[in-house]
Amino acid sequence: MKSLNIIFLSLFLLVFTYINAQEIPLNPDVKKGTLSNGMTYYIQKNDKPANEVQFRLIIKAGSILEDEDQRGFAHFLEHMAFNGSEHFPGNSLIDYFQSIGVQFGGDINAYTGYDETVYMLPVPNSEKETLDKAFYFFGDILGGLSLNKKDIDEERGIIHEEWRTTTGLGDRTRDKMYPLLYFKSRYNERLPIGLMDEVVLNVGNEEALRRFYKDWYRPDLATLLVVGDIDESEIEQRIKDTFGGKTNPVNERERVYYSVENHPNTLIGKMVDEEITSTSAMIINKMPKQKEETLEDLKTSVANILYTYMINQRLQEVAKTKDAPFMFASSYKAGGSGDKDRYMSNVSVKSGQVLEGLKGILNELYRAKKFGFSQAEFERKRAILAKDLKTEAMEQSSLKSSQYIGNLMSHVIYGSEYTSAEFKNDYLDKVIKEITVEDIEALAQQYIQNSPENRVVFINAPKGEKIPSDEEILEAINSIDYASLTPYQSEEVDGPLMEKEPVAGKVISTTKDEVLGTTTLTYENGAVVVIKPTTFKNDEIQFSGARDGGYSLASDEQFNNASLAASLVELGGLGKYNKQQLEKLIGDKQATVSTNINRYSETVGGKSTVEDFETMMQLTYMKFTAPRKDKEQFDLYISNKKEYNKNRLNDPDSYFADVINKTMFNNHPRVATLLTQDQIDALNLDDAYDFYTSRFSSVRGMHFVFVGNIDLATAQPLLDKYIGGLPGGEIVHNYRDNGLRVPKTKTVIDVAKSKSEKTKVIIRYQGKYPTGQDNRIKIELLGDVATIRLTKKLREELGGTYSPFAYGRVIEQPNNEFQFNIVFTCAPDQADTLQQVALQIVDDLKKEVKAEDLDKVKKTAVNHREKALERNNYWVALLQNANERNEGASEYVKYVKEINEVSQKDLQKAASKYLKNNKVFIFTLSPEKTK
Repeated sequence: MKSLNIIFLSLFLLVFTYINAQEIPLNPDVKKGTLSNGMTYYIQKNDKPANEVQFRLIIKAGSILEDEDQRGFAHFLEHMAFNGSEHFPGNSLIDYFQSIGVQFGGDINAYTGYDETVYMLPVPNSEKETLDKAFYFFGDILGGLSLNKKDIDEERGIIHEEWRTTTGLGDRTRDKMYPLLYFKSRYNERLPIGLMDEVVLNVGNEEALRRFYKDWYRPDLATLLVVGDIDESEIEQRIKDTFGGKTNPVNERERVYYSVENHPNTLIGKMVDEEITSTSAMIINKMPKQKEETLEDLKTSVANILYTYMINQRLQEVAKTKDAPFMFASSYKAGGSGDKDRYMSNVSVKSGQVLEGLKGILNELYRAKKFGFSQAEFERKRAILAKDLKTEAMEQSSLKSSQYIGNLMSHVIYGSEYTSAEFKNDYLDKVIKEITVEDIEALAQQYIQNSPENRVVFINAPKGEKIPSDEEILEAINSIDYASLTPYQSEEVDGPLMEKEPVAGKVISTTKDEVLGTTTLTYENGAVVVIKPTTFKNDEIQFSGARDGGYSLASDEQFNNASLAASLVELGGLGKYNKQQLEKLIGDKQATVSTNINRYSETVGGKSTVEDFETMMQLTYMKFTAPRKDKEQFDLYISNKKEYNKNRLNDPDSYFADVINKTMFNNHPRVATLLTQDQIDALNLDDAYDFYTSRFSSVRGMHFVFVGNIDLATAQPLLDKYIGGLPGGEIVHNYRDNGLRVPKTKTVIDVAKSKSEKTKVIIRYQGKYPTGQDNRIKIELLGDVATIRLTKKLREELGGTYSPFAYGRVIEQPNNEFQFNIVFTCAPDQADTLQQVALQIVDDLKKEVKAEDLDKVKKTAVNHREKALERNNYWVALLQNANERNEGASEYVKYVKEINEVSQKDLQKAASKYLKNNKVFIFTLSPEKTK
């Protein structure tokens, strides 16, 4: 009998091993094929949104394959794909796709990585001409690019300006970190942006660029993805017709895949810089790359999610304790380049506490490695993940084509799974039930290594901060007393969320709007609720509530407490539960609610699944009736905020934004700026709590909007109880005009703060505008037209900047104002010249708006509107804004019509009316002056 049991066990293990070693099947909705020349394609039909088709062309060649005289040419070649080809001479490619409403940069785009270059194109219809042009574009990329000397030389300046945008603290940090992260590896020597002076700007070396194109842009390294509202057979035939005749080079070069070198000792790096605002440290353990090719890999991915949930829950709890060794900590497995993944452990610490932070996070990691996790921790997080996976499965049929193609890209580039929702749901449902806490603990053993091999420690600190020596760092990370560690004590929470059920309120009127598809309930307590059922997502309900008031109603003395009131009260939790207890109590319920007090309004909002709608409503009720103070968490917040704010203005962008904010409101005392140490010390929890309750003690005047998969018959009893049942006492629901006004004359300010050789320019116009949807549309279209003109002149003709843009918007409270901005980054010695060119473009718009430019931006605006109308969050905002503006269904219906009716003269008049040079504001962030 014993032998028989052993045989059965052996057979079971053999079958189990075989099943788990099986490859994850590709989604059967996808048609995958390979042409005789080695090119691969994936096609998937999806009609969400209708008519749209998404394309991605992946070239499995990036900067890692560059020869020494080509460093930067993989990225350069990506640019050249948009600058002349067999079917699209010059800039006609961008001109055509803009003419059908495809936005350059926002829609049609590309990127270059180490190992791949990806071209992205969404088109708004599947008409023959549109598909013809799309396939011409992708066909030209493989063998049809012009690459003439004139176009190449003209593009050098644009790429130089793109490089300039990447300079700053980030690239200075990268230069210190990458030699450690990519130890003795080609990855450290092949950054996609390349070498500017030696290669990219070296006129006359275009043959090296053409050589890269010939070697690597070939069918056997290309994969085309097409997802959308298509005829799959037609698309497949087009792929065969377009790419079938293309050939690979004779004596083609081998596509080599590079690794990251191992190192036996811990590598330590330090970045001390004037622009760093706070101290942080990270420990990186390099490990073999994990893929998702088999069912066992998929199970490991699930275990990894659970592990990450649990270890970070612990770190979050530790960070919230008095005298915590760090202000923030996180730990997780991340992907990496080459053959390595990374296990990352990060801490943000107070000044002078690097060693304490490192030891603090290692204590928790080693504690998890030694004792594992409790069954209660595991069950709580398993329930959350099971619910997440269930929701993900339910939403598969509502995914947009852009989401599907994004997942397909991950499958092709990184080896992520791309199976059917049904298969994945069935398998993961089984895995979730079978997975054990021991499986998670096995991952902890794998991830948490106390070995110097392949380990990197990196410290970031502000200039002047005393940081430990390499010897002190090594001593700290090797000094954890493993033997003295005790099991983690995690508090478990049980009990009802609400102690007492509210009494339902009375609906005093119900109205329906057939055009908008809404039902409006008005309650006796003064709350108004608008409900719009949609089918955009299968398992989502979003809502918001808004009312005029905000911290405009606070006294000058209470301004800071009032402006932070919602955040400070949020620290305390709700009812009898502190914030951490509340999170555990809610557990796997997918419902979130937050409140906010803005300058002129207070808001509440959230989202949930259909199943957890009542939990969302209960949380909403408690936000009004059961806010909670937590002095210990408040004191911790004050301590941490002082640390974060201490050096915040070291960051040039933060300093620049602060200057702009103060200038635009004449240094008004009620402008929200970065708090000083004394102002933080003066914050008072009781005063903040009192202001919060003064604004949320009554629901009267609050306008709610609920959008999503919401059934009115099921939802109304809950709305009656949790919104209709809220207190409705008298409350001020108008904001106060505190007198914040922009200067009336031209203002020019240069902030010499940056450490990088670049200047950021912001040209702003702001002033009164006549309200109305038609005027809002004109201001927005004016920004879009200006962007086209700026791109053509500043980027394409002058090569002076990489990505100039303009945008117009309205700021309706308190004074009905428009704001029009032009933004670009350039070389410091070009800033004045390009400013004048930009201002001239504004003046030119007052005289002429080109018909082709206006047609492009109108089509883009209509396309974006059509897509937006299939999103729940857009409808929430649309209906709230309509209420705030006292606009009804008629304005909604007229929107596209009013866009199409805008004429060239309309925009010329708008430019003349709003964009006055004697009232312009010009701000520049430039390099710090050297003595």
